[in-house]
Formats: sequence, structure tokens, C-alpha cells
Amino acid sequence: MRLYISADIEGIVGVVSRDHLMPEGFEYENARRWMTDTVVNACEAAHEEGVEEIILSDSHGNGESILIDRLPDYVQIVRSWPRPLMMMQGVELGSFVGAMLLGYHAGASHLSGVLSHTIGGTAFAEIRINGVVMPEAGINAAVAGHFDVPVLLASGDNVALAEITERLGDIVTVPVKTVYSTQSAITLTPNVAHRRIREGVKTALARASSARPFKLANPVLEIVFRNRLPAEYLSYLKGVERIDGYTIRYRGDDMIDVSRFIQFVVGYNSRLTF
Repeated sequence: MRLYISADIEGIVGVVSRDHLMPEGFEYENARRWMTDTVVNACEAAHEEGVEEIILSDSHGNGESILIDRLPDYVQIVRSWPRPLMMMQGVELGSFVGAMLLGYHAGASHLSGVLSHTIGGTAFAEIRINGVVMPEAGINAAVAGHFDVPVLLASGDNVALAEITERLGDIVTVPVKTVYSTQSAITLTPNVAHRRIREGVKTALARASSARPFKLANPVLEIVFRNRLPAEYLSYLKGVERIDGYTIRYRGDDMIDVSRFIQFVVGYNSRLTF
């Protein structure tokens, strides 16, 4: 039995501010340790339930936050960027009992949530697919769904998990903090959070046989930028339609096509000042 895990940092226990997000941050080293411990506990719990191999995506920042020397031998990890499948790279590598999304957060346009954003950091105001606002979890679940891999579990703050279940339905969720504001929350301690992660993983695997992939047919992607120039530049590309001053529309062949397009936009954005 094989399992796929995608791990981000904003929804990890204890993470509440920009001090946790990048190497220059005051508490980044603590945050990456909490992130690593979350992943390790999830992997160990899955292994205890019969999972023999895990593909793990380090999905935050530079893609090099997880301390790989702490990982069990049955784990392989995807690191750094760019990647055509972004936060879900590796899910294409054979069959999986399911996917788990650890340390996830709410989308950019959500009213609440700790460190809420959608993929492009401060560049994207909102992403919609087929007219529905999609946080990273929704986009990534649809990428996994393309390969018939269902999402079994998500962890993060209470707001993120409510948004995720609204999109994905009845999956196992593990809340590790409760939101006060964009950069404040009441949080569990790491030890308690990691125990709950282990319990959640075991519950999710026990329910895996009834899980169904999240599929989006004929995906129409809309990206709303915070500034006008990205929408203008991208509208010069064949197949990209500018629908207002800040928004472009791209009709994908499938979610792989959409993922590759978003990765292109993120990479393009990282090289230009808007």
C-alpha cells in the first residue's frame, strides 16, 4: 500500500506569522522542525497501518523546508521548484491508497484564516475553477483526482478545514489551531497536535475504501491578480482571455494542463516586478 502526502507550513501547529515562513524569519527553524515532526508522525502512523511506501511533497516556499534526514527510509521526497504538478508532484508515480494534505491554509480571498493565500503569495487575489473559488487544497485535490487518487485527510486551522470540507466533502480533518486573525491563533502544543495527526491518519486509512477522487472535468481557470499588469501581459498569450482589469481566463484540457499553466504564471511572476 502506497500513500501520497503534500505538506505546507502555514497550517502547521504553532505557525501564525511571517516570522515562521522563510529562512530569514525569527522562528523559521522552529517552524520547519514542527513541519518535519508533523510529517514524520503522519508517516509513522501510516506505516503502522500497513503503508509500505510514501511519496512526500515539500510544498512550502523554496520547497526545501522539511528536514529530510529525519524522514523514515520508506519515504521519498519531492523538493524545490518548478514542478508541472506544483504541490502535488509525485502523485503521478503509480497507484496510491489516497493523498493527505498536511499544514494547509485558507484561500487568498477568504475572509479569515491564518496566513491565507492561494499559491502565488501576494500576487493572486483569487483562483476560480469552473466558477468556484478554489483554495490550494481544492486545486491539489483536483490534480490528485486526475490520477484517481482521493484526498483522505487535511490538517490546518479551523477556517482552512471548513473551506476544504466545503469543497471536498467528508474527509478526515485535524485542526491544530483556532483562528483569531490573519497572524494570530490559539494553537495546540506540538506534542498534542502530533498525537492528533497520528490518530487522524489511522482513521483516514480505515475509511480509505469508501473515499472517492475529486474530479473537475473541462476545467476553466480564472486567476484574479492584485495588480493589473500580470493580467495584461498574460492576455498576449494565445488561449488566454482577459475578462476584466485584474482577471484572466484559461480553458484547460484537464487539471494537468491547468496545473502547468499556474506553475508558468507563478514562475513568470517571480521574475517580474509588477
